[in-house]
Amino acid sequence: MFNSIKVRISDLNIEINYNFKRIPELCQDYICDFNNADIKVEYDEQKCKSESEKSGFSINASEFSCIYRQIAEQLPFFSRAVCHGAVISYKDNGYMFIAKSGTGKTTHINLWQKYISGTKVINGDKPIIELKNEKVIAYGTPWSGKERMQNNTSAKLKGICLVRQSKQNSIRKLDKKEALDAIIKQIYMPENSQALNLTIGIIDGIISDVPFYELSCDISREAVMCSYRALTGEK
Repeated sequence: MFNSIKVRISDLNIEINYNFKRIPELCQDYICDFNNADIKVEYDEQKCKSESEKSGFSINASEFSCIYRQIAEQLPFFSRAVCHGAVISYKDNGYMFIAKSGTGKTTHINLWQKYISGTKVINGDKPIIELKNEKVIAYGTPWSGKERMQNNTSAKLKGICLVRQSKQNSIRKLDKKEALDAIIKQIYMPENSQALNLTIGIIDGIISDVPFYELSCDISREAVMCSYRALTGEK
């Protein structure tokens, strides 16, 4: 007999049947009560074992990833998708930094918090992005990487920045083809064909509404000011 919790993530009611007690601990900021679930997911022992074998993590740890994937598969039917990126908010606007793992997006948002007063972290690894009335909203989720940088909040996404390591700091705006190449590598692509088609539509909506930039940077205050000025328009 599995345990069950109810959580509200990205304004969706999600019921999770789980096996290991680590799940409610990791989801504690999102637990709430409701009558009707938008999404229901269940513990799948075989998928957890497969995930464990691929990742080298325990089945306990792998369950959290399996639940994330089950939810991610259903999100496109609600005009949402999971993106691999780090999102911050500043003056109620959201800014997302994307990059290959280990490139430095977490370091960069930490530097924003250090140098730009009023910066808050929404999610450090896997925010949910919603296309809503031709606007793009970024939400915090429990899936926030090993640093556990997340808050149960949201913001309208006003800029997306592809981060590259460099000894010199510079930023440039990307055209739509470059933006597509950047974002498609970071969006969760579902196995279900209908969900996949919906995800492609979400990507198109993101590119149409949100400006994209490429930031070449080190880990200095100057790097932060470079992205800050371009993304916010402030001096």
